[in-house]
Amino acid sequence: MSGSGFSVRMITLHAGRVKWWERLEEVEDAAYALLEAVDTAAGEGYPRPDSVRLTLPPAPSLGVTADLADELGESAEQAGVLVNAGYYPSSMGDLESLVRSTVVEGVYISLILDKASWGQANRIARAANLVAEEDPVAATRFGVNTLGTPVETPFFPLSASTGRSLVSVGFTYPSYLLSAYLEGGLPAVEDAIARAGSLGEGLAERVASLVGAEAWGVDLSIAPWMADSSLALVEAISGTRLPEPGVALGISLANKAIARASERLSRTLGFNEVQLPVAEDAKLKARVSEGDTRARDLARLAGACLAGLDMVVVPYDEQGVAGLILEVASYALTKGRPLGVRVIPLEGVEAGDKVSLGRFGETPVIDI
Repeated sequence: MSGSGFSVRMITLHAGRVKWWERLEEVEDAAYALLEAVDTAAGEGYPRPDSVRLTLPPAPSLGVTADLADELGESAEQAGVLVNAGYYPSSMGDLESLVRSTVVEGVYISLILDKASWGQANRIARAANLVAEEDPVAATRFGVNTLGTPVETPFFPLSASTGRSLVSVGFTYPSYLLSAYLEGGLPAVEDAIARAGSLGEGLAERVASLVGAEAWGVDLSIAPWMADSSLALVEAISGTRLPEPGVALGISLANKAIARASERLSRTLGFNEVQLPVAEDAKLKARVSEGDTRARDLARLAGACLAGLDMVVVPYDEQGVAGLILEVASYALTKGRPLGVRVIPLEGVEAGDKVSLGRFGETPVIDI
């Protein structure tokens, strides 16, 4: 039952209710139960995910969140489980402290833009800069959901837990889909997505049964990992290259293939769209390095894809970064769907510079 030509990128347990007064013990128990379930499923022939993840519901206070992140950072890393501390409104007090105290410990977090305003967007821009100046890698661990509605997706950092214990699965399969497209066009892409999704559903059901959760399903988003490039697929379908006009058509057609494939599955969830995170896509890095693409160009692609502005390193300009967040928020409001923003704003850099983002490698700085 293992995948052929693609990988299961992650399996995520969305924890239901957490007894915060027993937080560390309960979270660790959930993490180890999840790891054991994944091992059992792999022994039965299901594909082993590239990463195992745990998403928590939001904590009742900033202090609890900070304490949990401090306690979890090292233990989660040792266990091999990525942990998301939940979603929090961008209007909450001491936003910078909330973000910093979480992500510097290796724990993920998402912010909900509960009002699309310059005031809130500027606060987020300052928080992103504060973290990025201390540790650019830490800044990759938080993102902004610009619609204001939490989304149950396996993809971090916007993954949310809203009360039920659920299991979800996501994939890395752009090259698999590109091969299908070159052989049989968009109908073959649809078939390939459905095959992967069916396998992912089986894995989610098996693991959910072992941990006492509900199999919530699969997020069919086309997410890259370096040479396995979403942009390569999009450019092939569109017949042009970023940032030339027409690229958005390739994104839209790929999204339609996802939508059609999802109709053949029991349950899909989350975003189910093309993802274009700069730091995670080798071809997208190359296009940005060429100097013709700006952050605003990527932000406007959010009209066609879920994360047109993701894992982007920019020179810090508070008003400019805030404007990018609001640009994506406008598309989220128009589409009525959550759209994410992950920006790493740094002072003293300019377009063409390279910034090391740990396992994401050298990432080019892009003009706003």
